[in-house]
Amino acid sequence: MKRTIMLACILAIGAATSVSQAQRADRWADLPGFEINDKTRSLWNPSPKTCDWNRAERSAQYAGVALDKVQRWLHKRVLPVRDAKTGLFRSTARAWNYRDTAADCYPFYVWAAFYTDKKVLDGVMVETLKSEQKLCNHLDRLPVNYDLKSGKKVAGSFDAMIFGACEYAKDGLVAIVEITGKDSPWFDRMRGIVDDIFKHARYDSPYGKIPSKNIEVNGELLQILPRLYCMTGEKKYLDWAHRLADYYLLGGKFVPSRLSDHGCEVIGGLGLLFAVDAKADTKKLRQYKPHMEYMFDEILRRGTNSDGVIVRSLQKTPGPHDKVTIGDGWGYDFVGFLDYDLALGSKRYSGAIRRPLKNLLKPRYKNFNWDHGSRDNIADSVEGGLYLLRKFPTPEGFVWADREIATMLVDHTNPKRLWETHKLEANTVRTVLIHTMLHTRNTIARPWRGGLQLGAAPVGDGICVYMRSDKAYEGKLQFDIPRHRIYMGFKQDWPRMNSVPEWFTVEPDEKHKYAIRNADDGSTRIVSGKALSKGLPVSLKPNKPLRLIVRPHPRASKP
Repeated sequence: MKRTIMLACILAIGAATSVSQAQRADRWADLPGFEINDKTRSLWNPSPKTCDWNRAERSAQYAGVALDKVQRWLHKRVLPVRDAKTGLFRSTARAWNYRDTAADCYPFYVWAAFYTDKKVLDGVMVETLKSEQKLCNHLDRLPVNYDLKSGKKVAGSFDAMIFGACEYAKDGLVAIVEITGKDSPWFDRMRGIVDDIFKHARYDSPYGKIPSKNIEVNGELLQILPRLYCMTGEKKYLDWAHRLADYYLLGGKFVPSRLSDHGCEVIGGLGLLFAVDAKADTKKLRQYKPHMEYMFDEILRRGTNSDGVIVRSLQKTPGPHDKVTIGDGWGYDFVGFLDYDLALGSKRYSGAIRRPLKNLLKPRYKNFNWDHGSRDNIADSVEGGLYLLRKFPTPEGFVWADREIATMLVDHTNPKRLWETHKLEANTVRTVLIHTMLHTRNTIARPWRGGLQLGAAPVGDGICVYMRSDKAYEGKLQFDIPRHRIYMGFKQDWPRMNSVPEWFTVEPDEKHKYAIRNADDGSTRIVSGKALSKGLPVSLKPNKPLRLIVRPHPRASKP
């Protein structure tokens, strides 16, 4: 009964804490908040001057249900498919393979553990990392698939090995490193794989040896290499990235024919490299600039519909292309455009990026068949949109993301249903967690347990946090840090694929102070950013909300 009540209250904008049974809806889809109006525009004000506790409570209910479901998925679905003998996950196949299980399942098993069960993260997930290296490394640190039934490696062609290794490094390990940092064992694994990919590169190009002629593989490497350069300071990673960028751009008039999955990687990769080159190599930045503009301009000219949404494939003639299949990678593509503008401090593509965000609530995109209609494609579309919304907060875009998550991905018309463990469902969990961090402003309750609610809303340069539990709770409220700088080494928070946007962060040192005000008893205390990053102790009584306002202390130093 308690779960039914909680689910019925989700997303009720402006509602009082107590809602009569007659007012409750049976499905999230029946609740207000999925249409744009004055209330929803106000709800998504990116920097309100006063706390909107209705918004914070709404987010707490929303995130509470999502995280509860993720935790149950981890324990009831994921852990049971781990092979006891090898420590590898079966997913739905008899083999641990690198293009699916390692790349698209395992990383989001790790994410689920990171956000809902740290013991599983530090135990099972690390053990699996050790196992796959011990059992699957084939050519130096380059892995191949492992047949769990026969207990043997399954080696294919060189190109297949490189493809699987790149998929694992970019889709899998990058996603994990983005939330665990360079001191984690996953970073060492990612770095080792990339080093050996280039050690064994065998294809000649006018710019040096490259590991593949596959545009998806090289696009993935273009996303990894700028990260490795900024994380380590080792110039070889930047040189390798330039070798690939030269290969595609310097011949002139390069535009990928596929703009969705399997083609969008190179667009985002070139965009991230361009952003890094704004500080790392301005000569290359100037050299690439006209080629980047040609690529982006042609995508807008021959690859969008009348709403500004990027379609699946580049067309031969100028648009708008309203009868062409729309791809789920439209947001990933625009990440490259956004990196270009941020690198140069320009607004050349800002209008093009904002345009689809404002159009996503049109009737044509309700229950929309993104590419081929699986939950994975919806998840990819929402993920890309959230990256853009971090930089261009657009009410229509936020309402659309809420609607897609609630009605298509979390699907609480059947609260007992859990996702499966194969790649399409694991990618869905990925996007649900990215979206949940929007609603908690990256705060995490440790330990997480069912019946807990946690949400936050912006207020000025801080946030207002709402917590509630159906039972007494003792734990910590952990705040996020500027991972883009501290973990990834970026001077600026460049938008990028396979990351969790930073909605609110604290500087994790003793110098930076934050005022924590209890909105109910009026008490205030000053706490260091270091303490908040490790976790603020919290104590909850059953069904009694805790409301905190967290702001940088006026005398705190700037980072």
